[in-house]
Order: sequence, then C-alpha cells, then structure tokens
Amino acid sequence: MKTLRLKRRFNLLFSKKLLLLLAAVCFSVSNSYSQLDTKVYLSPRIKLGYTLYSGFNYGFEMTIGLFNLKQENPEINVCLSPQYMMVNYKGNVHSIFSFNAAIESDYYRIHVGIGKAIMKWGFRNRNSNTALGYNIGFALSTESKYTPWIEGNCFALHNGYWEFYGKPYYFSGSVFFRPDPYLVYETK
Repeated sequence: MKTLRLKRRFNLLFSKKLLLLLAAVCFSVSNSYSQLDTKVYLSPRIKLGYTLYSGFNYGFEMTIGLFNLKQENPEINVCLSPQYMMVNYKGNVHSIFSFNAAIESDYYRIHVGIGKAIMKWGFRNRNSNTALGYNIGFALSTESKYTPWIEGNCFALHNGYWEFYGKPYYFSGSVFFRPDPYLVYETK
C-alpha cells in the first residue's frame, strides 16, 4: 500500500517537473521563433521503393514546414514529417509509423525520428506485435520539379532484433515526387 502511494507521488512530482520543463522550452522557443522567418506549408508525398531482405514498400508522408533557416537560394526549411510505410515480408505486411524532424532544401532532405513497426497476424489479423525503433533518412534531387527524389532510409529496431523480421533494421530505398507545397502561412 505504501509503495503504491509512493509511486503515485513520484508520478505526480515527475509530471509537474515535466510540465514546467516543457513550458520553459516552449517559452524559449517562442522567443527565438519570433526572430525567424516563418513559412508554414504542407507537402504530401507518396513513396514507392524496395526494402533489402524483404520486398517492395509503399507509403505516405506529410511534410509540415515550420520555418526557414536560410532564405537565399537554396532555401533551407525545418519540418515535421509523420510517415506511414508498409513493407512486404514473406507474404506478410509490416507497417512502420514514424514521426520525424527534417531539414530540407530544393536539392536534399535529411530526417531523423522515432517510430513503431507493427505486424498483424493470426485469424483475420486479430493479433499484432510491435517493435520500437529509430528512423534516419537522406534524399537527393535536382533543380527540376519533374525529377523524382531518391531516398535512402534506415529504420533501426530499438532492441536490435525482432523475431518477425530477423534483422536489426529495415534498410530501404524509395522514390517520390515532391509537389509544390501548399503554403499555409508566411511572414517576412
């Protein structure tokens, strides 16, 4: 009984400290954010590719541009980028959800994030297994908006091994087109 009360007090104290830390970070970011050039945009992307030791992959990514680090040519933007990929592996489909922070320009893109791999199995896919991991990717393109982007992506599993995949990582290459972004808000 005492340990339960101690756990509750610890969790309450920890959550208060976490909220104070988040408030301090948001306050400091909002002060520095007001000095940056804001350019909020949305850019959806459909990806097709191949994952080593598995098979074809396909997925969707929504890039949300937040602000510019550099306005000259090439413009460099800081973005958030949730991504959903499906990887074919031995007749099964593994879903990979990841949430990434990205830096992108007209020629290159680098993203780093965390995610979860999910595999459904059993009668009518009622059961599922999950594994956490880290997502790292790098993409290149040319000046032309008609040239596809070529991306290399590595989803490294947190525990290093997942019995439903047999490898400690998903290493994939994919191709996507980056349409003209939908501009939501911009300050200069």
